[in-house]
Amino acid sequence: MDVFKNIIEVSEDELHPKFNLLRNEPYYFGAKSIIESWTKDFHDRDNKIVKEFQKTFHSSLWEFYLHAVFKELGLSLNETKNRPDFIIDGENGFYVEAVVSEIKKGGKPESERTPDDLLSMLSPIKNDIEFSELIDEAIVRHSNSITTKLEKYTGYTNKKEKWIKGYKECDWVEVDKPYLIALSSYDQINYGKEYIYSMLALLYGLYYSPDNNTYKKRTSINKPGTNAEINLGIFNEEKFKEVSAIIFTNTLTLGKLSSLSKSIQSDMAHVINVRYDYEPPHYKIHEVDIDHPEHLLDGFYVFHNPNAKVKFDHNAIKDNHIFEVSLDHKGLAMEGARRPIVSRYCSPYGHMYRELIKSTAAGNYNKTVAHEFKTHNKQL
Repeated sequence: MDVFKNIIEVSEDELHPKFNLLRNEPYYFGAKSIIESWTKDFHDRDNKIVKEFQKTFHSSLWEFYLHAVFKELGLSLNETKNRPDFIIDGENGFYVEAVVSEIKKGGKPESERTPDDLLSMLSPIKNDIEFSELIDEAIVRHSNSITTKLEKYTGYTNKKEKWIKGYKECDWVEVDKPYLIALSSYDQINYGKEYIYSMLALLYGLYYSPDNNTYKKRTSINKPGTNAEINLGIFNEEKFKEVSAIIFTNTLTLGKLSSLSKSIQSDMAHVINVRYDYEPPHYKIHEVDIDHPEHLLDGFYVFHNPNAKVKFDHNAIKDNHIFEVSLDHKGLAMEGARRPIVSRYCSPYGHMYRELIKSTAAGNYNKTVAHEFKTHNKQL
């Protein structure tokens, strides 16, 4: 499938800016090759994903990535049905419906991202005020997206009071198999700083405080700019028992594509990942190259629902060391050898200041300069 071909249904002025970058900019040549590898054997069951990729971009990118992940995990994909988005066959089969969180209507568009926004990826969220401004918006957008996909499975009553059948009523869907919702975040300009904070709050009611460096139990937040309450800890709600787990990422960006490209070949991009590690210093600075690659599965999280009717447990997840989050009477558990990506900085000019960038990130996240460097450029 050639997703970069010219199609009559899409005019040049309808093309998404990120699609244009991938298709036309030499800087993204390697990133484009990654997309081409993901889509080579992608089966378009609705005959519309190429048009959607070129016009709206994010949702199609997410599906391409999920397809690549499931192939990497060695799972058997059933592509004979057009819903849910992914049907995993076999004794431990499950269903996955994909969704993205986009910037709200009237919100600040990504085209207004500034150099300061990019540089902010080298610093953690500073305090509770900055945290709530970022995470509360993410929670609202994610809550809407997840609820929509829950209703796709269970069925719902539309605005005309007509019952719309859910996926569980399809004769090929087995209700004793897990149903997962896969969510990729693009909900605001700096979605790359969300990490897993928004999901811990929304799903489990665990709301982080940078000021106190601890989590507090909360049942709701106010929707930003309103008095409307948004529930937290939705895995405790009866209706969400239908959801076995949530797959999540906030790192599927053009930077991810460049990082994967740089991991296997020469690439113009300079990529720095800040990763969380249990061993101090807790924030490790990962400069991506062929010898120190980023893996396809990095930044891919599975959040388990402790109250699900059908629990999700798959050996392929554990065997590939995917980062899993769960909650029980003992508390929150996080497992997986892949150290999560807290932040990523990607730049075409980073090679020139690589030691400064690494030292800045290490110092900001660990409160100490963890990298010594020398330079002959007095302007630095």
